[in-house]
Amino acid sequence: MRPFNAPSQTARDWHHSNCYGCGSTNPKGLHADFPFHTESGEVRFTYAVPDNFEGAPGFVHGGVLAALLDEAQGTLCYHVGHFVMTEQLHMKYHKATPLGKPVLFRAWLTAVRKRRLYSRASIHLESGELLATSSASWYVLPERLLGKIFADRFSAEDSERNRIILEANRKRAREIRRRLRNG
Repeated sequence: MRPFNAPSQTARDWHHSNCYGCGSTNPKGLHADFPFHTESGEVRFTYAVPDNFEGAPGFVHGGVLAALLDEAQGTLCYHVGHFVMTEQLHMKYHKATPLGKPVLFRAWLTAVRKRRLYSRASIHLESGELLATSSASWYVLPERLLGKIFADRFSAEDSERNRIILEANRKRAREIRRRLRNG
C-alpha cells in the first residue's frame, strides 16, 4: 500500500470510488487507472475498452474516448500537484478505435500558467498508428474553493489527505522538471 504522504501513482490513490473514469465501484464506469510515469512526467497506460462502450459496430464510442482523454489529462494535472476542473477539451478523431483491443494512452503538460494548465493527449494502437488526439485547458481550483465545492462530499480527513498528496505531487513535479531541464 502507498504511504499516506507519498505522491500519487494512479488515479485510485486519491479519486473517489464512484468516478466514471477510474472508480472501482461504479458499475457503469470505465475502471481505468491512469498511472503516472515518473521518468517522463506523463500519464501512460494501455487499456482495452470493454464491449459495452460500443459506438459504431466493433468500435469505441467517441464520447467514451473523450472521457478517457479528459480523465487522463485531468489526472495528470493532479499527479503534478494541481486539483483542476476542465475548462476546454478539444478532440480530433484520426481513425476509429477498435473495441477490446489494447490501445496506448499518453497525456502530457504543454504549459503552466497562474490559474491554468494546458495539456495534450493521444491514443495509439500498439503498432504506433494514431487513433485520436486531444488538447485541454484546466482551471486550477484554489484550496479555499475546494473546501466549499466539496464540503458535503469529503470529510476533513479526506481533505487533509488530498492536501498532503497534492504537496507530495508538487514536490515530485519540481524534481521531474529539474531532471528534464538538466537532461
